[in-house]
Amino acid sequence: MSNNVVLFIQNYATDPPHLVAEWLEEIGFTTRTIKAFDGETIPTELSSDICAVIPLGGAMNAMQDNEYPWLAVEKALIKKSVDADLPVLGICLGAQLLGAALGGTISRLDSNEIGIYEINQVADDAIMNVGKSAPTTQWHEDYVSILPTGATLIADSPQCPTQIFKVGTLSYGLQCHPEADASIVALWEAKPDNAFKNFDGATADATVASMVKSREGDLATKWKPIIQQWGRAVLEHTSN
Repeated sequence: MSNNVVLFIQNYATDPPHLVAEWLEEIGFTTRTIKAFDGETIPTELSSDICAVIPLGGAMNAMQDNEYPWLAVEKALIKKSVDADLPVLGICLGAQLLGAALGGTISRLDSNEIGIYEINQVADDAIMNVGKSAPTTQWHEDYVSILPTGATLIADSPQCPTQIFKVGTLSYGLQCHPEADASIVALWEAKPDNAFKNFDGATADATVASMVKSREGDLATKWKPIIQQWGRAVLEHTSN
C-alpha cells in the first residue's frame, strides 16, 4: 500500500478541498475527504496510507465543541498527528483548530477580513516563502491570538497578527483560503455567515466573488507553487 494519501477534513458544506486537492493530485497524491459537517466519522487513528491531514474551513468557532461535536475529535486527531510528526496543513478554521489543539488561544478580530488581503513574511521558511505583500483570499472573524508553545510565526498582516504559523516539522496553519476560487467565494456570499454579516468593509459596487475573480491568476501564481512545495516536502518526509 502506498502512503501518498492526503486526508481532508471538510467542516463546512461550501468549503471543499477544491484547488488544494487539484494541486496536490497534480504532483502524485491521492486525496480523500471526510465530510464531517455531514456526519461522516473522523477517525481516532489514521490508516497507514495517510501521509498528511488538511483540516478545512468553516463558519463555526474552533471551540464550539458542544454545537459541533466532531470538532473535539478533530482537534484530538490533529494533536496526535503533530505529535507523531505527521504533517498537518490547517486552513482558516483548520488553522485555528491546529492552534487550539496544541494549546494556543483563539480570539475574535477587531475587524473581520473578507476579500483580498496582502500578508507579509516575518520569518524565513523554506516552504511558506510568501514574501512581502502576498495576495490572499480571506474570510474570517476569528484567529489564533496566542500561538501554541514552540510555534513559529511565519507571516502576518495589518489586520491579523497570525496569518501563517509553523509547528513541528511540516505542520502549518494558514489563516487564508488558498483552496477557494471565485466559485467557492460566491457560495459563501450567497449564504452569509456571521463573519460576513458583521463585516463593515463591504462595497455596494462589487461582490467579494468578483474581487476574487479579478485576482484568481495572481492568487494561483502565488499559492499553487507553495502548496506543491509543501506537498513535495511531505512526499520526501514520508519516504525517509
